[in-house]
Amino acid sequence: MSVSDLDIIKWGNACKQQDRVAQEKLYKHFYPLLMPVCMSYVTNNDDAVDIYNQSFLKVFRSLDQYTGTGALGGWIRRIIVNTAIDFIRKEEKLKFQTPIEEAVGIGIETNIIAELTSNEILALFRYLPPAQRLVLNLYIVEGNSHAEIAKELNISVGTSKWHLNQGRKLLQEKLYDYGIVSRQH
Repeated sequence: MSVSDLDIIKWGNACKQQDRVAQEKLYKHFYPLLMPVCMSYVTNNDDAVDIYNQSFLKVFRSLDQYTGTGALGGWIRRIIVNTAIDFIRKEEKLKFQTPIEEAVGIGIETNIIAELTSNEILALFRYLPPAQRLVLNLYIVEGNSHAEIAKELNISVGTSKWHLNQGRKLLQEKLYDYGIVSRQH
């Protein structure tokens, strides 16, 4: 059965009235769509489920703040990203190192990434240390600028660039290790 935008809006309105059936439908509808977002920020599934559940508690408590501008799914995704950032901070897994003000870019060919499945990409991200995974997610997946990341994480722009660069290097090494790309000398 296909879910329409009208169904989602109807569920959202019913959730504002604490309708448990609508809350369950909204939760289950977005689970396969947004759980990968949670999983991209942490290394284990239990933490991802915890982030998803915490996020939906926030969604249900604050649905009155949703103005209807933009898709409800986009609004929920933003809550999930913010919850993931808070989760990482709270768990004290995020350790930022000394910034290198000029990070040298390392390229990963986009056609190689396009050939990987989402699960393979997610597995690669899980090899990254938490700080690098967080910055890569915010920069590459969410499309934030280094200035936005620096402001949100209370770090310098140089530190954001350094974590992006280090994360890309580690991803490149994993691509080499898996034989997905060959080393060019």
